[in-house]
Amino acid sequence: KKAGRVVYDNPSTAPQESLHWKRIGNHHQTGDAVIQTHEELISAFTSDVNSLKSNNSKENPYLKLAVWSCVIGYCEALVTHKDSRYALFPIPIDSIRRLVDKEFLPLVHHARAELSKNDVKKSAKSQEGESIHRRTVRAVANAIWKRAQNKKSSMQDELHANSLYTCLCGDVDSKSIDCFGSALLVVIGMNILGFGTSCLTLSEDHAYESHINQEDGGGNHATKNCVDDLSPSKKRATCEVAIPGNTKAAQSKRGKEISCTFEQLKRDNITAEISWLYMAKNPVLCDSPGMAMAAVVSNLNCDIDKQKPGVDGGKPHVVSRPLYQMKRDMLWILHDAGNMAKFPFALIELGECEEHLSSQKGMEWVDASELLRSNGTMVLRNEKLFLDAIFVSREVYDDAQVYPYLYAGHYHKDAGRDDQSQEYRLVESLRLYAEASRVASAYRYDTKDCLQLMKHMTTVASLISRDILRLPKKCGGNGKDCRTWERRENAIAAATWLMGFFDSLLFWEEREQSTFVEILSIQQKNCVSKLFQLFSADIRTLAISKIHSHKETGDNASAITEDKMIYFGNPRSKRLTKDSLLVMALSKGKISVREMEMTLPYTGGGRSSRQRKRLRV
Repeated sequence: KKAGRVVYDNPSTAPQESLHWKRIGNHHQTGDAVIQTHEELISAFTSDVNSLKSNNSKENPYLKLAVWSCVIGYCEALVTHKDSRYALFPIPIDSIRRLVDKEFLPLVHHARAELSKNDVKKSAKSQEGESIHRRTVRAVANAIWKRAQNKKSSMQDELHANSLYTCLCGDVDSKSIDCFGSALLVVIGMNILGFGTSCLTLSEDHAYESHINQEDGGGNHATKNCVDDLSPSKKRATCEVAIPGNTKAAQSKRGKEISCTFEQLKRDNITAEISWLYMAKNPVLCDSPGMAMAAVVSNLNCDIDKQKPGVDGGKPHVVSRPLYQMKRDMLWILHDAGNMAKFPFALIELGECEEHLSSQKGMEWVDASELLRSNGTMVLRNEKLFLDAIFVSREVYDDAQVYPYLYAGHYHKDAGRDDQSQEYRLVESLRLYAEASRVASAYRYDTKDCLQLMKHMTTVASLISRDILRLPKKCGGNGKDCRTWERRENAIAAATWLMGFFDSLLFWEEREQSTFVEILSIQQKNCVSKLFQLFSADIRTLAISKIHSHKETGDNASAITEDKMIYFGNPRSKRLTKDSLLVMALSKGKISVREMEMTLPYTGGGRSSRQRKRLRV
């Protein structure tokens, strides 16, 4: 499925020649154990994952998490550099353990000692009313950021920056840590110090620390099994830690409640409770060491650094084959141990690994009747991972996640793109993209908060144009011609779901009374008119009739299959009502959409919303 679009790099130069091997050379000792093969690596990982569940283990499970974050970060650094890449094996596992013991643990304990000097440890609360927990989070976070390379560039621009290895050894490749890396290391440090309710807490694009509020009986110290203290009924406090820099201002912001961060930014139209960046009231709580380990592995980035081919670029994307194999097999271990049961991101990342590098397990046929509401429906286990992620997102996180729909859409797009016998999958991919835009539109819009969401929607529009609505070379096209649909009903359904994708984005703007979606601009290369022009006029007319028919569209099916078709219906956007200017424009043989068709609907008050926006500027 990835053939021709992706190049798999498999370096053979011995890692002993790398600067990374030399960087941890001070920790090498004669007789050290090394991991020689992939099989040895997976065996060691399996043993440690199994031990995370054991209450009999004398070692703090978060110490093992620290070691594996270091191992994974070291491996990632070895094989993803833009110029110099090395083989993974042998891995100096004992040296890496010593690196954690001698460089990370002293850093964490020193941070705690600094608090003791101020006599904070003696009282339940400081003079400012902050708990010991919150002050310790700030101390640990400040120590971590002080140790990390603090470059001025945005954390969002940093790749391969999410591990303990990057924090300790980022000087080798001039790498800092990102928001996930900083939150992960703070949570590891807090648990090592005995704050057993400290949890890695994740949205789809951010990470922070949360813990049980002391007023609700959370306390400061770990129980034997910290999961016992992580009941959803407990009131949790949050700490923002992903503040780069070492200025006093940056240091003082760490450890603050997220709501305080919003208040300081004075963003009047958005709060933490309605923010996508914090997943509103539905963040993923990594409430066990095993689930935190799944987060570590899922965030492993297999891309070779500093590539800029663009979505429509002809240059293939280069990724690391050994990293994908390592990530895939580690995630299967965590999956089978039950550590991903309520973690959609981990499930879709495993699914993507299987897309790149299929395993025998991923290619097994399994029953998906319950998920698809269709008796006797068998799918590849790989596909079921995406179905599971969507199910978990709906059932556990109130259908608040965009990524499960996007990843599943990409899966079906790739499966149907070059195989005309799988054409129905292209329709399913459009349905899933429409679901993604529906979920996105439920959030309040804020420029900073929704930056990545907007990028994803723009990317999806480009993928729809290139891979779904145009005929690829493998099917006899030139990559520019309109796709010739084998089945007329597939074309009609596809047009309705493209309408559904844009409907939620149009509705989002109307609810916010602001124009902010890039692909709704008539100048954008994958705007509404240009994508719908790739359907014939008769297909567009039938699709428009279908979405306004007010009839049942899918016989209660939850997904499009070879035997069942679903159509989008009942648009929410006023700009897509039956007799709207935009709908009339899309019905014509040659589509011409002007500013007038895209103007936000009039809501009363004397001026149009577009006029109001100009006045504000």
